[in-house]
Amino acid sequence: MVQSSQGMLAFLGVAADRRLLDDDLANLPDAEQRREPAISTHKHDRLVAAGSLLTGVTLIGGAAMGLYGGWQVLLNGGGAIDAVLAVIGILLVGTHWGWVHVAEYVGLTIDEHQQRATDERRRDWLARIQPYPRFSVSTSVLDDASTRVQRVLHQPVLTAQHTFTFVRETDGEMTYDAHTSAEVIAATVETMRHQARLETDRLHELWDAASTAYDAALLSAHDDQQQLAAERAAATALSEHINASLLDPPLVE
Repeated sequence: MVQSSQGMLAFLGVAADRRLLDDDLANLPDAEQRREPAISTHKHDRLVAAGSLLTGVTLIGGAAMGLYGGWQVLLNGGGAIDAVLAVIGILLVGTHWGWVHVAEYVGLTIDEHQQRATDERRRDWLARIQPYPRFSVSTSVLDDASTRVQRVLHQPVLTAQHTFTFVRETDGEMTYDAHTSAEVIAATVETMRHQARLETDRLHELWDAASTAYDAALLSAHDDQQQLAAERAAATALSEHINASLLDPPLVE
């Protein structure tokens, strides 16, 4: 644990890589993965359907008004009202496709707003990811009906772009044959998960101690020397936290 915690210092001031939103998301523990639901297109579809309906109504209604008004004016000596009806009918027929375009524009505007909101939530989630190691436990059934219990290390790593992402590594595993009772397997899994949670929480506390000291010292940093002072402050806080944790009882209930 000391080796992993000392390696945290390399991640101070480093942002999470955008690959964690897609390809590398599965490298985080299941409980920390965030998957946005697909953007709903129901409103868009309803608007387009309403626009199509209005287009049909406008075309039929405009044609009826134009024919009626024109008939009255041309054959029955209709007055100003009939002439106005004929003009309105002609305008409605000539512009009936406008409803479809308006509906499509409004629908696209709604889609863009939903996409911006989704992108903002994804950016906020990415900014909150902290680069400390995590541990998780998973089980799987093999072809011979035996059960494999794996302890997985979710290890932060630096990228060439000076961002960080995570990789999965098997930290340990146990295999139980098909005759092992479910109670034994369940007890083992629960114990491993409890230890994994305790170790993850402790590494989280170490990261918080180092990053808090680093951020506080960095507020007044304006040159390389002060930057070094911020890193030294983080290392000191991390060392003190490790020394204090050595006085804690071992990871047992």
